[in-house]
Amino acid sequence: MNREEKSALARQRILDAALEEFSAKGYEGASLNAACAEHDISKGIIYHHFKDKNELYLLCVEACFDSLTDYLREIVQTSTGSPEEKLRAYFDARLRFFAENPRYLGIFADAAFQPPGELSKEITERRRAFDALNVSVLTALLEERPLRNGLSVPSIVEEFRTYMDFFNLRFKAALHQGCSPERILKEHEERCHQQLDILLHGVLGE
Repeated sequence: MNREEKSALARQRILDAALEEFSAKGYEGASLNAACAEHDISKGIIYHHFKDKNELYLLCVEACFDSLTDYLREIVQTSTGSPEEKLRAYFDARLRFFAENPRYLGIFADAAFQPPGELSKEITERRRAFDALNVSVLTALLEERPLRNGLSVPSIVEEFRTYMDFFNLRFKAALHQGCSPERILKEHEERCHQQLDILLHGVLGE
């Protein structure tokens, strides 16, 4: 094994340890010292490959959102049926991704619901493709049905995104109260699906 291969293996080992640490404890609770001790990694080696805790956290966030977005994009491209069936398939896929990739669950919950303020700009950039995919899914659903007079797809999408910013504060509070990321994410996805259903169909019966 040459030097480049050894360096790549060491870097990946550090990233795996950091992912485990951040997913379990969030940004605020995570400690590079603890990650080193639990995975028998020299702290000097960490700082040889990475600048600091922030860089490692952002790399973990990027890996989470990139993997999630790629997974969901494939679902979107192959989904068939009514708008309601496509929407259900999309939210089912979001939950299924975390069931299949549990190490990303805590990272997603931390970055989505209580991102460290000093890294908010960087996190927004790393989740840009995920946010764009969500917008494209909502846009496609809206374009399949006629809209009320005076409404446009872009304006509805923007209103929903603004609403979701307030909606997500509920789950930030739940994290601070010590609820598990699994419980929070499941409730979030179910409620988000419900809110989208109300947006598309209203609340009044025939």
